[in-house]
Amino acid sequence: MPRPFVWPAALLGALGALGVLVSTAPACTRSMPPGPAVDPTPQAADGAALVSVPSATAAGTPKQGMTWVPPGILKAGTPLDRSPRISDEELPGTEIPMAGFYIDLLSYPNEPGAIPTTNVSRDEAQRACEGKGKRLCTELEWERACKGPDGTTYEYGNDYRAATCGTGVVVELAARRPTGDRVACKSGFGALEMHGGAWEWTDSPWGRGHKEELGVLRGGNASAGELVGRCANGIARPASTKGPQMGFRCCAGPRNDAKVDLTIAAGASLERSNKPVTLAAPLAAAAGAAWKATATVDFDHAWTWRPAPNEELVVGAACMHEARQTRCGLVVGRPNGESAHLVAQFETGFIAPEVAQNGEARRIRARGLDAQGAFVRDLVYSYGRVEISEPKR
Repeated sequence: MPRPFVWPAALLGALGALGVLVSTAPACTRSMPPGPAVDPTPQAADGAALVSVPSATAAGTPKQGMTWVPPGILKAGTPLDRSPRISDEELPGTEIPMAGFYIDLLSYPNEPGAIPTTNVSRDEAQRACEGKGKRLCTELEWERACKGPDGTTYEYGNDYRAATCGTGVVVELAARRPTGDRVACKSGFGALEMHGGAWEWTDSPWGRGHKEELGVLRGGNASAGELVGRCANGIARPASTKGPQMGFRCCAGPRNDAKVDLTIAAGASLERSNKPVTLAAPLAAAAGAAWKATATVDFDHAWTWRPAPNEELVVGAACMHEARQTRCGLVVGRPNGESAHLVAQFETGFIAPEVAQNGEARRIRARGLDAQGAFVRDLVYSYGRVEISEPKR
C-alpha cells in the first residue's frame, strides 16, 4: 500500500505564514480531475461582493490550497527602462486596476509532490477547474499573482536567479518534476512555482495583432531562462493544442476582464534625420554623464533605429570640444519626453561616427577614427538591450 504524502516542514511553515489551509491527504497524480464544486464565490472581509477596484486593504476569506491576491494596480508587461523585454508581445508597464481574486498555490492538481497535469487543451483545463468550483485565470491575473505587491520582474525579485525556480531547463524535462519542493520560488502574494515547470493555460486570447485565434500560456521553462522566467512573458498556441509541456492552474472569484490589447507598429529599420540636434536632444544629458563631459555635447548626426516591432531607439553621433581636445562618440537611447533612458554608448575618437544598417534590422555598424586609425564596431539589439562588439580595424 503506498505511503501517504507528508508535507515538507519548510513548505508547511511557508503556507502557515500566509494563513493558507492545506490538505494532508495523499498527493494525487491522476491526469484529469473532476469533483464537485467546493469553493464558493469569494467575498471581501466584510461579506460584501467584490467590485472592480475594491480597497487595497480588503482581505479574502482563506480558501484551501489557494492564496488571495488583493485588489491593486498591475504594471502590465515590462516598463521601457527594464530588460529583457519583448516589445511586440508585452505592454510597456501599463497600469491596470485589478480586483482581488484567488489563485491555486501550485499547478493542477495543486498538490505538493504531484506531477503536474499536462496534455490538456485550454477547454479541458477550463472544465477541470470548473469541476473544482473554480475557473482558469486570465493572463493578467496570472501576471499580477506572479509579480506580487512590488511588481517585480521575477516572482522572487528583479534579478534573475536560475536556481530559485529551476529555470533555464528544457521544458519537456522540467514539466515532469513533482511540485512543491522549491519553496523559495514564491511570489509576494504566496503563489508557488509559477515558473520552472509546465506552461500554464490561461483563458485569455493572444491580443497582439495576430489574425489567428490563439490562446495564451504563462510560466513554463526554456533554456533562455532569463527571458522566459519573467512574470510578463507568455506564449501563444491554438486553444486546441495539447502537449506534455502544457498544464494549468486555477483561479477563483469574479473574473478580471482586463486584457492585453497591443498594437503592433513597425517602420523603416534605420532612418537618418535631417534635424539631428532636435532628434537627439533627449540624449544629451545621458551622453554627457556617460562621457564625463565638461563641455556641451553637440550632435552632428542622428538616426531613428527600429530594431524590432514596437521598439524605437535614437542613435546620436556627437562630439565634445574640450580645451584643446575633441572627443566624439555614439550614444543609443530610448527617448521619454525631454530625457532618455541610456541603452548603449561608446567613444569613437576624433570624428563623429557614421552609422549604417548591417544586415537585418537588429544590427547596425558604426565607423570611427581614433589615434590607432579607422575602425568599425557592430551594435546588435537583443530583447531591449544593445550589445557592442570590440573594435575591428
